[in-house]
Amino acid sequence: MIQAPETREIILLHPLFRHLRREDQVRLLDAAHEQRHANEVMLLHQGQEAERFFLVLSGRVKLFRISADGQEKVVEIIQAGQTFAEAVMFMQHAVYPVCAQTLGPVHMISFPNRMMLQILSEHPQTCLHLLGHLSVRLHQRLGELETLTLQNATQRFALYLIQRLENRAVESAEIDLLLPKRLVAARLSMQPETLSRIMARLRQAGLIESRGRRIRIPSVGRLLDEFSESREISLRAV
Repeated sequence: MIQAPETREIILLHPLFRHLRREDQVRLLDAAHEQRHANEVMLLHQGQEAERFFLVLSGRVKLFRISADGQEKVVEIIQAGQTFAEAVMFMQHAVYPVCAQTLGPVHMISFPNRMMLQILSEHPQTCLHLLGHLSVRLHQRLGELETLTLQNATQRFALYLIQRLENRAVESAEIDLLLPKRLVAARLSMQPETLSRIMARLRQAGLIESRGRRIRIPSVGRLLDEFSESREISLRAV
């Protein structure tokens, strides 16, 4: 049960819950589990029975899969305010398709799948709101899949930077990668050494400046010109 009024308010403002009837909100809050975890704690394992879904209140969670050869593939980084594993409740055999691990301290809430499914079955309008939420997530994943399959490594990193610009019309911009470079590399399906070489080439070309996780783009327009999907890449592919 969630006791703190401020925590209850944050939860109920989330798109997954704010359209529910008051009595259903109370039911979910009473059945919710509040959790605090340290850095690098395994929250879920791939193939584990899925009984709950999660809302991250603070911190970040890495979702990843382990391939047949033992390689880790980062699927998504869940930020504060985002949910994960909510789509699993609709699977006939509900198991988590990914592993989940904390990236630093994490404050999160979990909710029972069975109760949420019951609420959705009783209220089709709420089900439509959830469908819209999941459709947005699917659209984001499809965009990322296209980037990973249709672009070379240099393009993938450049587009990764461009996608993090809040305003692409600015003259210059500074970006915080937020993640260690090894995780950025894994997210973009490349080795850390490859990412280091790409960043060195972009620095030499004057397209970026970097210090640790901070990336400065001196000319957003030039970077867009170089890596726009409608124009040919002028840097050598990796």
